Amino acid sequence: MRRLLTACLLPVMLLSACVVVPLPQSGTGGEPVQFLEDPSGAQLNALRQQQGLAALSYSPVLEKVAQGHASDMARMDKLTHTGSDGSQIGDRVKRSGYNMRRAAENVALNGGGLDGAMQGWINSPPHLANMLKPDVSEYGIARSGNYWVMVLARTK
Repeated sequence: MRRLLTACLLPVMLLSACVVVPLPQSGTGGEPVQFLEDPSGAQLNALRQQQGLAALSYSPVLEKVAQGHASDMARMDKLTHTGSDGSQIGDRVKRSGYNMRRAAENVALNGGGLDGAMQGWINSPPHLANMLKPDVSEYGIARSGNYWVMVLARTK
């Protein structure tokens, strides 16, 4: 009975923890750029918990890094880990002032919302491996148009 209750309530709890807040900037096609604030990290942390890993904490700094790259990809209309200035994830995280020991990034081009982006990352072994890294402790997720970015990192 307990497993049945958990199986029924977990998806509802995961979906209720996500909040999307539009900002007054523009992304592709004049759409509002949107930050995804998910302080509980419900989907990500449920996935990690299933694997016996520690939960990650939400980081507004990493969310800003994710938002910057999502907006950059939307402007370029290109799915890539390389920024328009040639930067890689480590460069962008360091530039934010985050004193990183480790950083990883997942990117997606997906019109299916957070659930679609998460499912794509879960179904991709390299992206799943990033989300299950035992040596990261914080995350940020953002999107611009249909471009999604998840940044995972750990401070020194």
